[in-house]
Amino acid sequence: MTPAMKTLRFLVLLAALAAGPIAARAAMPAQQSAAEIDALLAAHWKSAGVTPNAPISDETFVRRIYLDLAGRIPTASETVAFLESKQPNKRAALIGDLLARESYVSHFYNFWADILRLKSYFVNTANVVPAAYAKFIKESLRTNKPYDQFVRELLSARGYAWDNGAVGYYGRDPEMPLDNMALTTRIFLGTRIECAQCHDHPFDKWKQTEFYHLAAYTYGNKAVNEAFHGARDAIRARQDAINDDFKKEKAASTDGGKAAEKRKQERLDAMEYRKIVGIIKGPVGQLFSPIGLERKADAVLKLPFDFHQDDGKPGDVMRPTPIFGIAPELKAGEDSAEVFARWVTSPENPRFTRVIVNRLWRKLFGVALTEPLDDLRDGANAMVPAVEQRLTKLFVEQRYDLKAFLAVVANTRAYQSAVTPGEFNRGEETYHFTGPLLRRMSAEQIWDSMVALANHEPDARDLQREARDDRRIAVSHMACDAYLNFDGTKLVEMAYARLQAELDLQKRDAAVKEALIVAKRAGDKQKELELRRKEGALDRERGETFVKDFIMPILTNLAQKKAGPDAKVTVDETYKMNPNPRVLPTETWKRLHVPGYGPAPKTAAQLAAETLAEKQRLAGLALKLGYIEKDCAGFVAYCEKAAGEWRRASELDSPAPRGHFLRTMGQSDRDFVENANPNAAIPQALALMNGELLSPRGLLSPYSPAMHGVERATDKVEAAFLALLSRKPTASERARLASTAPADLLHALLNTKQFLFIQ
Repeated sequence: MTPAMKTLRFLVLLAALAAGPIAARAAMPAQQSAAEIDALLAAHWKSAGVTPNAPISDETFVRRIYLDLAGRIPTASETVAFLESKQPNKRAALIGDLLARESYVSHFYNFWADILRLKSYFVNTANVVPAAYAKFIKESLRTNKPYDQFVRELLSARGYAWDNGAVGYYGRDPEMPLDNMALTTRIFLGTRIECAQCHDHPFDKWKQTEFYHLAAYTYGNKAVNEAFHGARDAIRARQDAINDDFKKEKAASTDGGKAAEKRKQERLDAMEYRKIVGIIKGPVGQLFSPIGLERKADAVLKLPFDFHQDDGKPGDVMRPTPIFGIAPELKAGEDSAEVFARWVTSPENPRFTRVIVNRLWRKLFGVALTEPLDDLRDGANAMVPAVEQRLTKLFVEQRYDLKAFLAVVANTRAYQSAVTPGEFNRGEETYHFTGPLLRRMSAEQIWDSMVALANHEPDARDLQREARDDRRIAVSHMACDAYLNFDGTKLVEMAYARLQAELDLQKRDAAVKEALIVAKRAGDKQKELELRRKEGALDRERGETFVKDFIMPILTNLAQKKAGPDAKVTVDETYKMNPNPRVLPTETWKRLHVPGYGPAPKTAAQLAAETLAEKQRLAGLALKLGYIEKDCAGFVAYCEKAAGEWRRASELDSPAPRGHFLRTMGQSDRDFVENANPNAAIPQALALMNGELLSPRGLLSPYSPAMHGVERATDKVEAAFLALLSRKPTASERARLASTAPADLLHALLNTKQFLFIQ
């Protein structure tokens, strides 16, 4: 840093400190901090004897910054707007603009989904948990929640999913607290301690006892699986009454209590405990299991029975203790997971800030300052220590503002330099960050870039999907509260009444089945058909009476308690129920609505009006884009199809189903941390060359933004290059491709390395 720069920095800081901490942060704009990083890198390059890469053109910059911050290539119009802009400092302005867009949320949701192994559907877990978890992450990004707060909320999460979506972090590893702790230390502290789960670490200093002491902080995490406390208490009261009678009868008996024991068992058997529990739990299905997380304060973690190290013995109780840094005080009655979360996210924690700084730096440069960033060991040095130290301090000064930090890195001269081609062997050589590494787009970046070529509104949120997820969350919330607010004794009585009705139905069903056997043997097809209908009618009667006699009283009670004595349960007439009458009770929850649990279901008329309004909006967009009136219907139909198929990766199931383009291109299966596959493969080439997506029914449709833009352009070659490569063609490229058909031109450019790589 030159003497002039040092003086300027000192004066700015002095004025800012005089105005207070908020003004201090405001007075340190991204470009000034970026200049500090560049000065540190320049000093490093000089001492290492390396030459920085050349600065990049605006064409290269606009494509790179869109891919790195928005997760997709810019549209042709976005590219032209930037290239033709005369705004001073337009690169910094574009960086700020992209960080404020919904596309940033979409892109960095994919980033965190890879790290946190987020799935849209968890195994043996109610869908409410992943739905609420995904919503929590997106909202955290949308509101630019400070990173330390984000992590603290994840690690201290408890409660029901609809109140706290962060419980999905622990819900991702249900009943696996030790494995979860191993992942937590890797993700947030850059420390791989999982080997010490079974024995002292063979390659690092960690002992098995240290792992168990650390895991004791969150060992009390237990899934909340249901809401049947009232019914359980009522059943237990019946059992207790029987046991009390038994004790009295036994005390007065002359046979040692044998007759009393027999009567007790007969009465317990007559309770039909399992059948009653089945009736109470049966209709909720996957609405529960689990629906949240609670902390068992009395949970105690002990060393395993096969422990054989010298610093403990099997069965020893492990007190919560961190593996490094200052041990936080754990007061009596305090939530140990909250204490753990505060320790992890403390600026004083020697690894917390360092890990996220390296993650974000690697996101933009392709390689972290310290590699590997998730296996830090004592003595692990950054390749440019001064830069890592300054960035770590800066992130704390920024109060863990993710966008502010990314803005600093993106504004550096180093980031805005040409890429370094070739392979970099992590851990074996030093990279000097003379520019980013040449990288292939991730699966999500490729897909989202194709969405930008195929969808006229590529960054639009899937509001219908969000509404479905919100409804899924609301239904689980409603069902849980319905049980929690209903008298347990009455619930059990209703279950016994239902059991009696079921026994009657079983007798009638058995009679029909017996008659059916006779009809089959006699070859009476007409009678057989009639009896089959009776079977179906009995199934419908079973489901309908269950809903009327068991579910509706529970929901009506909830409605009256929450919204007043005149409140009614409403029906979503547009919900397409599973026609199988055997699942009618479970499906009923999804069809009914109680005030206070999400918005009231829309009527068919409201949905029809919304559909019409959307068609009219799209027709207006068609005219605005230059389509003639007779093509508007085709454009509207294309956009409606694109809204269902050409959505950004963050709006689809995570991960995408097997066989989807995203999985073919290497998307993570979300089973392991950052498990995406960046390597090229033959199926990927085939998908890009002749896949269904690159057909007249997909991206090459005359209604797609890419095809429409090229076909309408006077210079079709230039339009294609701007759409896919964010640059104008060279003179030789223009001459060689001048006679190429638009579809062939797009198809060819899409299969170039220039399209697939971030330059």
